[in-house]
Order: sequence, then C-alpha cells, then structure tokens
Amino acid sequence: MIIKTGIPAAATAALLLCTSSAFAVDAQAFADRLKAVASTQSVEMSFDAAEEDGDDVVLRGVRFSPASAESSEKIEEITFENVTGSTAEGWTVERVPIADIDETEEGTHSTVTGIVIEGLHLVGTEATDTPAAMSFSELFFDRAAVESVNVEKDGKKVFSLSDASMENEIADDGTLTSEFDLGTFDADFTAANDNAESATTMRELGYATLGGNIAGTATWNPTTGLLELDPFDIDLTDAGSLSFTYAISGYTPAFIESLKQLQQQMASNPDNQSAAGMAMMGLVSQLFLDSADLVFVDDSLTDKLLDYYAEKNGQTREQLIEGLTGMLPAMLSYLQNPTFQEEVISAVTTFLNDPQSLSIAIEPTAPVPATQVIGAAMGAPQTLPSVLALSVSANDATDD
Repeated sequence: MIIKTGIPAAATAALLLCTSSAFAVDAQAFADRLKAVASTQSVEMSFDAAEEDGDDVVLRGVRFSPASAESSEKIEEITFENVTGSTAEGWTVERVPIADIDETEEGTHSTVTGIVIEGLHLVGTEATDTPAAMSFSELFFDRAAVESVNVEKDGKKVFSLSDASMENEIADDGTLTSEFDLGTFDADFTAANDNAESATTMRELGYATLGGNIAGTATWNPTTGLLELDPFDIDLTDAGSLSFTYAISGYTPAFIESLKQLQQQMASNPDNQSAAGMAMMGLVSQLFLDSADLVFVDDSLTDKLLDYYAEKNGQTREQLIEGLTGMLPAMLSYLQNPTFQEEVISAVTTFLNDPQSLSIAIEPTAPVPATQVIGAAMGAPQTLPSVLALSVSANDATDD
C-alpha cells in the first residue's frame, strides 16, 4: 500500500533543527498501542520490556495468546524495523522478522523458518483519513510470508511446506485486494503411525505421498459493497483440482458496522434471541448473491476412490456406480423439481463413468437477494434452481 503525504516546508525546517534524539521512536508508546490493537483482535499480548534501537523497536519477553487461553510460550525477542508514526496518527513498521521455530515434542520435530511481516500498519486513535478497508481492523499488513515448514516423526519427514505468503493492497479507489498462496506442500503417509486410519486409507488409495498447492485472490470494494473470491484453488498432484469462486454485493462498511453492533447486542443480551433473529434477517436482506462456481477437475482421484470402495464392498466398479447413482433420486426428491433432478443425475452418472470434471454454477442474470434464496429454500425448494440459475454439468471444464 502506498500512502502519499505532503509536508509543509516550514515544518520540515523545524524538524531539521531538532536534535537527533527527537527522531527516536517511542518504543513504549508503540508497544502499548500494539498491545491495545491486539486486544481488539481477541488476542492478549504482554511483554517484559520495550526498547529503542535507532529507528527500530525491540520487544523482549513477548507473549501472544487468544483471550480464552491461560498461558502461551514466551518469545524472547521481536524486532520491529524502521518504525515511524505515533499512537494518534498511526504507526507504520517496514519489516518484522520473526525468529525461526525449532521444537521437538514426543518424537515429533517441527521447524518453521523465514517468518516475516512487511508493511505493518496500526491505525491511529485520531486518524481521519483511514481507508474503509482498514476501518474495521486496526491492524493491517502489506505482506506476510513463511519460507518453510517441516515436520519429522521419529526422524522421517511427514510434512513439508515452502513459500507461503499473503499480500494485501488498497487501490486508489479504496478496493482491497488480498492474494494468498499457502505454498507448495507435501505429506508423506508412509512415515505416519501405521495405526492411523487416515494414513492407512491414503496408502491403500495409492497416495503414499500427496503434494499440491492452495492459492486464491479476494477483492472487496467498500464503495459498491462487492466482495469477490476469484479464485480459490486447491491443486493436488496426481489427484485433482478444486476451484471455487463467488461474488456477493451489499457488503458495505455500513453493513459491517451494523453486523458488529448486532453481535455486541446479542452477546450482552443472549436471552432476547427472537429480536436478534429479526434484526439479523433485516441485515441479511441487504446482501445479494451475484454468482458462484464450483469446479472439480479429476486427475485420477475419482478412479482410485471408485476402485477402492468397490473392492471394500465386494463389488465391481460398475455395480458401485449403479448403486451410487441409484440413490440420487431419493436424495434429490425434496427439491420437487424433476427437470433439475434429471440434470444432476445425468451429470453425476456421466462423471462417474468417465471422470473428467464436475461443475456447479450459479449464474443469475441479476444479483439475487439473500432473503429470496432463504425463502425459496424454506418454502419452495423446487424454485431454487430457477431462482439461482443453477446448473450442474460434467466433463466440460479443463484444468487451467
């Protein structure tokens, strides 16, 4: 995020005449503000000392824990590099490197390296020009990353992850874009406890190891209230990929503030649930569903699952598929929509017999009020497919 400011020449001259000590960051004030901001995120923070080191702030004996936790591990030292600002106007930290983690417990050795936060911002208590995207959380960061995570069990690696990161940017029009990449991960099920049912199942399916990546992009325009996730991708090597996108509108700052106030009222008066329910429905009426898509592209996972469960059940693969598709009419009967029911059965049958892709799409010509979706689901489920312009199809997507 880039913030442009203009400093009058007279003010600049006055600053240059000050002694160098005037430029020193107030470590205690910064630490106190960080502690206060953490508490708004339901995180309790404590520290033994706050020290200045030039433009840096060093906190010693730091503890972070959820408000409900009784205790947490102490972090010996955290250095906040190039700290500027004040509690009133807001604090900015160029970089916060976190010490590597290296722990061993009951035969499990875990390491986390390369943890860093860049462009950390604490909103000022008297700030007047805070972007809307920062108005509901007093803490914001431009980037956070983890270089690697490794877990070993009895000397053998069971899980690894590399190059995870998240980046946030606020555009000139106030739109917030968040890009996250959970990195490349790899799980080794041959090293897990032989008695672990999940690990045994994975090996029997043919996945002695499983790797992949999870990544996505989310955007929010406070002015229009449009919130989009496009896409959220899970890609599993030699298994398949799952992609999810959605767009909802009406998610404005006013909506968020009203929701926050309602949650506070519900917490302070838990016995008045009927009134809270009516208020919640009033809020929900401000939201609209613009679109949503869920696409699975197969890369051997479905074949392996069908073969595995057919063998488990003492069936042929064809018999298993016939049994699965035979259950669909009863499962879909509550919708009371024979046309849509046939569409789903056809798509699922096609996919199971030739696993390529399975897609679910919601593509209305205009945003659909959330209350209309709820009303249709509760009172007239047979209308849901038409209300949402809902479709289900098979083998018409590609793995990009």
